[in-house]
Amino acid sequence: MLVLGGVFARMSPDEKHELVEKLQSIDYTCGFCGDGANDCGALKAADVGISLSEAEASVAAPFTSRVFDIRCVLEVIREGRAALVTSFSCFKYMSLYSAIQFTSVSFLYAKASNLGDFQFLFIDLLLILPIAIFMGWAGPARTLYKKRPISGLVSRKVLIPLLGLMAICIVVQAIAYITVREQTWYIPPVVGHDESDIKNSENTALFLTSCFEYVFSGVILNAGPPFRERTANNCLGLLYLGVAWVFERHAATPLSRFFGKIKIAATGHRKQGKQYKEIREGLRTDMM
Repeated sequence: MLVLGGVFARMSPDEKHELVEKLQSIDYTCGFCGDGANDCGALKAADVGISLSEAEASVAAPFTSRVFDIRCVLEVIREGRAALVTSFSCFKYMSLYSAIQFTSVSFLYAKASNLGDFQFLFIDLLLILPIAIFMGWAGPARTLYKKRPISGLVSRKVLIPLLGLMAICIVVQAIAYITVREQTWYIPPVVGHDESDIKNSENTALFLTSCFEYVFSGVILNAGPPFRERTANNCLGLLYLGVAWVFERHAATPLSRFFGKIKIAATGHRKQGKQYKEIREGLRTDMM
């Protein structure tokens, strides 16, 4: 009767409550809409309870509709599916962010180096936090898709793509790490016993590479249809991703030179990049 029954009518409040529990006992996800005090028990017991009244039933139900008909059920399903997909996207992005930063720090630890404090602040406050916030701003899709989204966090469809992205990011950082060490102007970092040396070529290469990975990961993991709006509709998110990419691509080097000149003027010490240029010119002279 529970499986084949289409309409259950003329029921007392206790019978409504019992019907909801019986449906849940056969592994059904049960929703209930009610507009009176006699529906409070069923509203509390249901997986999704929607009150169609602002009277007593609204206290017992997690959701209250201002439109007093069952059209609100479709809205709840759309919003719920979008929220589930968004939470999974944020989880995957934060997991990938941790793996990227762990890889960068591990490569630098191998040479007794590390990322600087301001580099950590730049990554956390100006890249990761805004991208994670804007990732959750996309609304639900306008139409209800016939299939349900993935509900299990520990599943192959979630973990395999995530592990694949982690592997790609690790390989890209390894290529950057090896490539910078093979350049003719490369100077090995000075290993200090008191504190780690952060002013070296490996640090710069891995920092810039990881910043690009954070931005591209935000683009890849920002879920869209069929459960959320298209990524193009998230204007603020796209704008920030574009600004972050342009900054990393075009503004990072001029700013570095600007602050380097300020440091030289304040301390009188030469910038290490000039030492690299002198060594490179010396190598060219010797080869000639």
